[in-house]
Amino acid sequence: MRLELQKMVTLGRIAGPHGVRGLLKVQVFCEKPEDLASYSPLFLEDGSKMTLQLKGMSKGLAICSSPSVSDRTIAESLKGRSLYLPRARLPDLGAEEIYQADLLGMQVQNSAGRILGEVIALHNFGAGEIVEIQLGNSRQTEMLPYYPPFLKQVDEAARCIILDAEDAAEPAEPEENTT
Repeated sequence: MRLELQKMVTLGRIAGPHGVRGLLKVQVFCEKPEDLASYSPLFLEDGSKMTLQLKGMSKGLAICSSPSVSDRTIAESLKGRSLYLPRARLPDLGAEEIYQADLLGMQVQNSAGRILGEVIALHNFGAGEIVEIQLGNSRQTEMLPYYPPFLKQVDEAARCIILDAEDAAEPAEPEENTT
Protein backbone atom coordinates (compact mmCIF):
# COMPACT_ATOMS: atom_id res chain seq x y z
CA MET A 1 0.00 0.00 0.00
CA ARG A 2 1.46 3.38 -0.99
CA LEU A 3 0.55 6.47 0.99
CA GLU A 4 -1.56 9.27 -0.40
CA LEU A 5 1.21 11.81 0.15
CA GLN A 6 -1.05 14.85 -0.30
CA LYS A 7 -2.78 13.82 2.95
CA MET A 8 0.55 13.39 4.76
CA VAL A 9 3.21 15.69 6.22
CA THR A 10 6.88 14.75 6.27
CA LEU A 11 8.11 14.87 9.88
CA GLY A 12 11.59 13.52 9.33
CA ARG A 13 14.08 11.67 7.17
CA ILE A 14 16.23 8.75 8.23
CA ALA A 15 19.84 9.87 7.83
CA GLY A 16 21.35 6.45 8.50
CA PRO A 17 22.31 4.01 11.22
CA HIS A 18 23.81 4.98 14.58
CA GLY A 19 26.03 2.31 16.05
CA VAL A 20 25.63 -1.44 15.55
CA ARG A 21 22.43 -2.18 17.49
CA GLY A 22 19.87 -0.78 15.06
CA LEU A 23 19.57 2.79 16.25
CA LEU A 24 18.65 5.37 13.63
CA LYS A 25 19.88 8.92 13.02
CA VAL A 26 16.84 10.99 12.02
CA GLN A 27 16.73 14.51 10.61
CA VAL A 28 13.67 15.96 12.35
CA PHE A 29 11.38 18.52 10.70
CA CYS A 30 9.35 19.24 13.88
CA GLU A 31 9.88 22.45 15.82
CA LYS A 32 11.03 20.36 18.79
CA PRO A 33 12.87 17.11 17.96
CA GLU A 34 11.28 15.33 20.94
CA ASP A 35 7.86 15.74 19.26
CA LEU A 36 8.84 13.19 16.60
CA ALA A 37 8.42 10.23 18.96
CA SER A 38 5.16 11.61 20.39
CA TYR A 39 3.58 11.38 16.92
CA SER A 40 4.40 7.67 16.57
CA PRO A 41 3.50 5.57 14.79
CA LEU A 42 4.79 7.28 11.67
CA PHE A 43 4.61 5.88 8.16
CA LEU A 44 7.09 5.13 5.41
CA GLU A 45 6.10 5.85 1.79
CA ASP A 46 5.18 2.20 1.22
CA GLY A 47 2.57 2.50 3.99
CA SER A 48 4.43 0.51 6.63
CA LYS A 49 4.24 1.83 10.19
CA MET A 50 7.28 2.76 12.23
CA THR A 51 7.20 3.49 15.95
CA LEU A 52 10.13 5.56 17.21
CA GLN A 53 11.53 6.20 20.66
CA LEU A 54 13.87 9.16 21.05
CA LYS A 55 17.12 8.11 22.73
CA GLY A 56 19.02 11.39 22.42
CA MET A 57 20.47 13.96 20.05
CA SER A 58 23.80 14.01 18.22
CA LYS A 59 25.05 16.71 15.86
CA GLY A 60 21.54 18.05 15.22
CA LEU A 61 20.05 14.61 14.50
CA ALA A 62 17.68 12.60 16.69
CA ILE A 63 18.95 9.19 17.74
CA CYS A 64 15.95 6.84 17.76
CA SER A 65 15.17 3.20 18.31
CA SER A 66 12.33 1.27 16.74
CA PRO A 67 11.02 -2.21 17.59
CA SER A 68 11.03 -2.97 13.85
CA VAL A 69 14.77 -2.23 13.52
CA SER A 70 16.92 -4.78 15.35
CA ASP A 71 20.36 -4.33 13.76
CA ARG A 72 22.60 -2.03 11.75
CA THR A 73 21.82 -3.76 8.44
CA ILE A 74 18.12 -2.97 8.74
CA ALA A 75 18.94 0.60 9.84
CA GLU A 76 21.22 1.04 6.79
CA SER A 77 18.44 -0.16 4.46
CA LEU A 78 16.21 2.68 5.72
CA LYS A 79 18.70 5.46 4.99
CA GLY A 80 17.08 8.28 3.00
CA ARG A 81 13.50 7.19 3.70
CA SER A 82 11.05 9.85 4.83
CA LEU A 83 8.77 9.56 7.85
CA TYR A 84 5.19 10.73 7.34
CA LEU A 85 2.26 11.63 9.57
CA PRO A 86 -1.37 11.99 8.47
CA ARG A 87 -2.14 15.71 8.34
CA ALA A 88 -5.30 15.13 10.42
CA ARG A 89 -3.12 14.17 13.42
CA LEU A 90 -1.34 17.54 13.50
CA PRO A 91 -2.44 20.12 16.06
CA ASP A 92 -4.55 23.07 14.91
CA LEU A 93 -2.63 26.25 14.21
CA GLY A 94 -3.24 29.81 15.28
CA ALA A 95 -4.45 32.48 12.85
CA GLU A 96 -0.95 33.67 11.92
CA GLU A 97 0.67 30.22 11.79
CA ILE A 98 1.33 27.87 8.87
CA TYR A 99 3.08 24.54 8.60
CA GLN A 100 6.33 24.67 6.64
CA ALA A 101 5.07 21.75 4.54
CA ASP A 102 2.25 24.03 3.31
CA LEU A 103 4.78 26.60 2.07
CA LEU A 104 6.44 24.14 -0.31
CA GLY A 105 5.41 24.79 -3.90
CA MET A 106 4.10 28.30 -3.17
CA GLN A 107 4.93 31.01 -5.67
CA VAL A 108 7.20 33.79 -4.38
CA GLN A 109 6.95 37.32 -5.72
CA ASN A 110 8.09 40.77 -4.68
CA SER A 111 5.78 43.67 -3.76
CA ALA A 112 5.85 44.91 -7.36
CA GLY A 113 4.36 41.58 -8.50
CA ARG A 114 7.51 40.24 -10.16
CA ILE A 115 7.59 36.44 -9.79
CA LEU A 116 10.84 35.33 -8.15
CA GLY A 117 10.27 31.58 -8.14
CA GLU A 118 8.75 28.69 -6.19
CA VAL A 119 9.49 27.50 -2.63
CA ILE A 120 11.43 24.24 -2.60
CA ALA A 121 12.77 24.24 0.98
CA LEU A 122 13.03 26.15 4.24
CA HIS A 123 16.18 26.29 6.35
CA ASN A 124 17.26 27.73 9.66
CA PHE A 125 21.01 27.99 10.13
CA GLY A 126 20.63 29.91 13.40
CA ALA A 127 20.07 33.48 12.21
CA GLY A 128 16.41 33.13 11.19
CA GLU A 129 14.30 31.29 8.64
CA ILE A 130 15.59 31.14 5.07
CA VAL A 131 13.39 30.21 2.13
CA GLU A 132 15.01 28.43 -0.81
CA ILE A 133 13.30 29.15 -4.11
CA GLN A 134 13.77 27.69 -7.55
CA LEU A 135 14.16 30.55 -9.98
CA GLY A 136 11.79 30.55 -12.96
CA ASN A 137 12.17 27.60 -15.30
CA SER A 138 15.84 27.07 -14.41
CA ARG A 139 17.54 24.64 -12.07
CA GLN A 140 19.11 27.57 -10.23
CA THR A 141 18.00 28.25 -6.66
CA GLU A 142 18.37 31.19 -4.34
CA MET A 143 18.05 31.50 -0.57
CA LEU A 144 16.27 34.55 0.77
CA PRO A 145 15.33 35.71 4.29
CA TYR A 146 11.87 34.57 5.40
CA TYR A 147 11.18 36.97 8.26
CA PRO A 148 10.17 40.62 8.69
CA PRO A 149 10.97 43.14 7.29
CA PHE A 150 11.56 41.05 4.13
CA LEU A 151 8.46 38.85 4.54
CA LYS A 152 5.44 40.95 3.65
CA GLN A 153 2.56 38.48 3.27
CA VAL A 154 1.67 34.79 3.00
CA ASP A 155 -1.57 34.16 1.12
CA GLU A 156 -2.48 30.51 1.66
CA ALA A 157 -5.56 30.67 -0.56
CA ALA A 158 -3.62 32.09 -3.51
CA ARG A 159 -0.55 29.91 -2.68
CA CYS A 160 1.65 33.01 -2.87
CA ILE A 161 4.30 34.61 -0.69
CA ILE A 162 5.23 38.26 -1.04
CA LEU A 163 8.86 38.69 -0.12
CA ASP A 164 10.91 41.84 -0.67
CA ALA A 165 14.46 40.63 -0.39
CA GLU A 166 16.06 42.71 -3.15
CA ASP A 167 18.07 44.58 -0.53
CA ALA A 168 19.43 41.26 0.71
CA ALA A 169 19.81 39.59 -2.70
CA GLU A 170 21.22 42.39 -4.84
CA PRO A 171 24.35 44.42 -4.04
CA ALA A 172 23.71 48.07 -3.36
CA GLU A 173 24.65 50.46 -6.15
CA PRO A 174 27.57 52.71 -5.24
CA GLU A 175 26.59 56.25 -4.39
CA GLU A 176 27.85 58.99 -6.66
CA ASN A 177 30.32 61.36 -5.12
CA THR A 178 28.86 64.85 -5.55
CA THR A 179 31.58 66.83 -3.79
